[in-house]
Amino acid sequence: MQARAIVFPVVAALVVLTAAAAAQAAEISVVKPTNDETIHSNQGKLTVQLRRAGGPPGAGVRLVLDGAVLPKVYPGNVIKLEGIDRGSHVLQAVLADAEGKRLAASTPVTFHMWQASRLFPSRK
Repeated sequence: MQARAIVFPVVAALVVLTAAAAAQAAEISVVKPTNDETIHSNQGKLTVQLRRAGGPPGAGVRLVLDGAVLPKVYPGNVIKLEGIDRGSHVLQAVLADAEGKRLAASTPVTFHMWQASRLFPSRK
């Protein structure tokens, strides 16, 4: 009977530790834009699509664009950005918990923003 009294707390502790480890095992990746993709938008609009797994409830996403962390924390997997200048950019997504602790980061993705130029009007 004493063996049972010792075994149950140990099993309960293992279940709690396993659940905590599973919650902390987080992954995030950028699905769109794909690496080296050209985005055509005169307004500089970009839709970022993410895939994430794991992490504690309430974890949010921060985007890093050209080495600068964007100020907003995004809760979802689809993020719409505006005002991105023409040219090549590097984008990375970082998954962070409610306290701002970094849980996971995506592989950086390079994309190119194409915008029409007034210097080269369309030919007729």
